[in-house]
Amino acid sequence: MLDLNVLDVLDCRKMDTVVPHFSKVLVNRSDWDSDKIDDWITANLKGRYYLLDQPYITEEGKLKSARFAGFEDHKEITYFILACPYLRRN
Repeated sequence: MLDLNVLDVLDCRKMDTVVPHFSKVLVNRSDWDSDKIDDWITANLKGRYYLLDQPYITEEGKLKSARFAGFEDHKEITYFILACPYLRRN
């Protein structure tokens, strides 16, 4: 049986903007291969997400730009952090 995701069919799964209620995680610039990460998310997760550069304030109070992955479902962000093979773990 074919399992279709309604969000994929309607082409509204990947968001182009930052959505405030999404949970987000900082992704190292050295890990950032957006095509590979995007393909992994599409194959392994079901909900809405975004992959964007976004400004943030460091602990020293400086404004910097970083790359974030954001997910609507909190379970999916946990799975992304633990299982995505394109993220470097220290």
